[in-house]
Amino acid sequence: MKPHLLSVLLLVGCESGKIALGGGDAVDARLIADLYTWECDDGFGTYAGVYSYLVSLEYAPDNLAPRGLPASGCSASLDLFPQDAGAGAHELDGASAPTWTNGTVAGVDISGVLAETATGFYFDDVFANQRTCKIIADVQGEGTTIDEAGVFSGVSTPAPEELEAVHVAGLDATVGIAFGDETRVNWNAGSWDESYVQVRREQGGNLMESVTCLTTGSESFTIDDAVWSLMSEFLDVDITNLYVGFQNTDVVEAEDGQKIEVLTRANHVAIVQE
Repeated sequence: MKPHLLSVLLLVGCESGKIALGGGDAVDARLIADLYTWECDDGFGTYAGVYSYLVSLEYAPDNLAPRGLPASGCSASLDLFPQDAGAGAHELDGASAPTWTNGTVAGVDISGVLAETATGFYFDDVFANQRTCKIIADVQGEGTTIDEAGVFSGVSTPAPEELEAVHVAGLDATVGIAFGDETRVNWNAGSWDESYVQVRREQGGNLMESVTCLTTGSESFTIDDAVWSLMSEFLDVDITNLYVGFQNTDVVEAEDGQKIEVLTRANHVAIVQE
């Protein structure tokens, strides 16, 4: 190939000397509204109340790290909770200070700013200094919308469903689930798109290993040998925790063809460590 022809081809799809990003078949970005619930008591009984709320935006055009659930059964070491945008991370053009909002919910304006904590990763720990017992609808309303986020401005996560309560049989509040024990989990929740159970072995609050099991369409799950066989009893941990998760998902295409996956999740945490 002649040198001048190669130069012309390299400029195809470029604007102002920049190679166009995204626009392929793969998803380019991911917006997650993560609600974390714990057991609250209103004097009439226990319910799942929101104690923490995180909003994250990942941007890795055509190279986004997978964070999907197992197609069936259980899988070890799935990374569902991002802390960066992965190997394909890229600065999101026009997103120096993205904002997010849930609008006015139950008379309170719920909004904030997503700080760029790593290349292509924007994050806000909404309830960093407080723990609430609000119900999901009073925190997230109809979804989380971002702005000042380049081509993804105006994109929203799906509206959440209800999560009334989650019950774990025989849970020890100091060590969580005893390794190898058969443990029954059940819940009362709305019609979320997908649900899952994640058994998490933690040391000092840090995740050491995990197993995630698809539970979509069910109202209960039994942690048994099929789960424990995917984990190590000899791992040095101080607690075996449990997340019972629910999510609504969608994919939105921007005007320039880039795609963003949007998720609203509720994760009920069995043991909330101080």
